Amino acid sequence: MRNILRRTTVAFAAALFLSAVLPAAAQQPGAPASSFPSKVVRIVVPFSPGGSADASARILGDRLAEIWQQAVIIDNRPGAGTTVASSYVAQSPPDGHTLYLAYVLSYATSANLYSKLTYDPVTSLTPVSMVADAPFVLSVSPTTKVATVADLIALAKAAPQGLSYASTGNGAGPHLTTEMFLRRAGLTATHVPYRGTNEALTSLIGDQVQFSVFDAAALGQLRSGRVRPVAVTSAKRWPQLPDVPTIAESGFPGFDVSSGSGIMVSSKTPKDIVAQINSAIVRAMATPTVQQKFSAQGFVPMSSTPQEFEQLLTTQMDRMRTLIKEIGLRVD
Repeated sequence: MRNILRRTTVAFAAALFLSAVLPAAAQQPGAPASSFPSKVVRIVVPFSPGGSADASARILGDRLAEIWQQAVIIDNRPGAGTTVASSYVAQSPPDGHTLYLAYVLSYATSANLYSKLTYDPVTSLTPVSMVADAPFVLSVSPTTKVATVADLIALAKAAPQGLSYASTGNGAGPHLTTEMFLRRAGLTATHVPYRGTNEALTSLIGDQVQFSVFDAAALGQLRSGRVRPVAVTSAKRWPQLPDVPTIAESGFPGFDVSSGSGIMVSSKTPKDIVAQINSAIVRAMATPTVQQKFSAQGFVPMSSTPQEFEQLLTTQMDRMRTLIKEIGLRVD
């Protein structure tokens, strides 16, 4: 009986020692118990499967899965101008396991376009890193004689009824980018919204409208000559169409609008986890195969600090607030 009692006492003392030591050991660098991620990570995409955004998320997700040695899945949540996805991520557990592939212009537009949101665009989500950038492309039908921005402006000023342009929908990036250009050029034109890139392309190719602004999804048609690129909207020329000048080069210095994207998480996510995610994204985007795959989609691969991404978002939200008010757009 005495031996049994002694063994029990020793075992209890050992258990107390281990309970004190193990948590401390688990907190040491590299210890599995404190590692991130500790479960499946999901990248929420605010658009339907099959598009360039979905492809980008999968390219990034595959590389992050290799870096983290943890499964990364894609969760498509389209709808309501990307606000469905934004709201979902804002309300997700703030543990870093739910990432949001946010598109800067779409996010900034929705922040000012919708009067009733279930999240605060400024405080509910926090930027982690940019992942890609791409310009919009001012384009015309190849049946026209327009080859430059100056040609398009001259055509607009000479047209008795004015010109019309196609977009992928009210409040979408191409719509607002076109309006920014028109205001800089001192022009007006009739907006003809469609439900997506393919419909807008068909309208332009069929000469139902005179010009349009497209994103990287139209790269195939721009390269094939089915539509003619006149200028890109970014500050620098696009490597995908290196011979096409920028709008800034074409007489409008400082004009710079792009369709950049980046990763965001719930704003309540601990800073150390945000830093770990940022580090992994920077590493992923520096991988040659990832860069090649992003380039094939028409995107310029990149990464950034959280602060650089936040500054870009702030600038675009201020810009969209002014433009949306001028146009008179509102969704209640």
